[in-house]
Amino acid sequence: MVTRNSKIQNNLQANINEISEKLGWSSDLMIRTFTLKGIGLRVSIIFFEGSIDAHSLETHIIEPLMTFEMPLKYEEQGLLNFLIQHVIQVKAVRIVESMEDAIHEIVNGKTLLVVDDMPLFISADIVKWNEKGLTNPKAQRVTKGPDIAFTENRTTNISLLRKVIKNPDLRIETKSYGKKTSTDVSIVYLDTSVQNEILTEIKKRLDKIELEVVLESNYIEEGLTEESKSIFPLMLNTDRPDVVAAEILEGKIGIIVDGSPFVLVAPAVFIQFFQTPEDYYIQLENNKWLRLFKMILYAVSIVVPGLYVAFTTHHPNLLPIQLLISFVSQREVVPFPTVVEIILLGAMIEAIYEASNRVPQNVVLTISVFGAIVLGQSAVESQLIQPATLVVMSASYIMTSVVPIWVMRNVARYLVLIFIIAGATFGLYGIFLATLIVLFHLCNLRSFGVPYLAPFAPFRVRDQKDGLLRSSIEDVANNFPVFSKEETLQQTEDDNKN
Repeated sequence: MVTRNSKIQNNLQANINEISEKLGWSSDLMIRTFTLKGIGLRVSIIFFEGSIDAHSLETHIIEPLMTFEMPLKYEEQGLLNFLIQHVIQVKAVRIVESMEDAIHEIVNGKTLLVVDDMPLFISADIVKWNEKGLTNPKAQRVTKGPDIAFTENRTTNISLLRKVIKNPDLRIETKSYGKKTSTDVSIVYLDTSVQNEILTEIKKRLDKIELEVVLESNYIEEGLTEESKSIFPLMLNTDRPDVVAAEILEGKIGIIVDGSPFVLVAPAVFIQFFQTPEDYYIQLENNKWLRLFKMILYAVSIVVPGLYVAFTTHHPNLLPIQLLISFVSQREVVPFPTVVEIILLGAMIEAIYEASNRVPQNVVLTISVFGAIVLGQSAVESQLIQPATLVVMSASYIMTSVVPIWVMRNVARYLVLIFIIAGATFGLYGIFLATLIVLFHLCNLRSFGVPYLAPFAPFRVRDQKDGLLRSSIEDVANNFPVFSKEETLQQTEDDNKN
């Protein structure tokens, strides 16, 4: 934390060390030291990489300072005022009188000029945050809110986070991974909010990663979660700076991989994959129930195909008579069993999805229309599949697509197949058994020691303000949920009881 009213020392190296220490020896803190011509005083320029205009720094600060012949004597204004008035060619410059103000200037993107034997600093405004015009988010699109996405440049991504989190407690630690690629990987966290046990665990797992190449964030993600064989993601993967900033403010840890526009967030819990930026950017009365609605649709999309197979194959007597007659009349002209029919249709839907992702953008619409309408209608008219089967699988696909994080759709793909097989084999008993197995698995799952179903299991009342339903912005912003390792959480609850 920054000490209030802390004084600036007269020693250059002591001031540099204090600034570096207060900023956690951050790997993106740049320090350039040289000697003023004519008087022999050393001067250092301090700034955060990626938050300043490099051209202005070179042209209007470094070059004038290194080439200007400084006089041996000054008038009453003193050395710093002389530099401001005659040397530094930046329109917004001011003198900083305390270490607290100096730290504030740096985290806001300003450039600090530190002169030896001077108990004051100079702050120059050549801020240039990387903003709109870079790229737009592709994985998480919203109708309202920031429209800026991460890029493949690690430095740019860090600057995008610093633009949102202007806090001296923000820490960045960078190391290289990949023996052949030497890819820079930065972990980003808020020193006052992060759970130290989780941070230590992530650092240990990162140190164990031994890869020849690291080309994308998934290389690191798989290395960190290799012990888990679950199909559920244990880390959040997003290309939105506002999402990562919000997670870091809650005490989570961001992992930025150079060359990837997707940033990892750990630990991750199940509810996170149904939260969207719009949950907080749109007025509460208009979307209070939307998150719960999406979770219900997601669950229904997984179970419905299996239920359809179970009812039509094992329990037709449980269907309403009119619906049963409709199914039987359709079934008489179709050559394949229902389970084969629905699996083939599911495979065709996946083929259309994969094709639309791989073909050039200008033919995506053609592939989608041809696959979804022409093939589907032709298959029904040629009596290869039942119309009801087409409706069930189409509805399942659409409902699955409401999940905000695309990786959960891949999870649904496997779960749908599991429930179809369970329903075809054991009927409704198989559906109930598969549901129990999935629930038991989720309850047993941990993300870096944090229960995957937190804050529902274990249940914490204070964290329900941003659970299935969102409370007011004031409640959410002022009461961040606590995602602790299970042992730490249990110990805290025991201490509270005692």
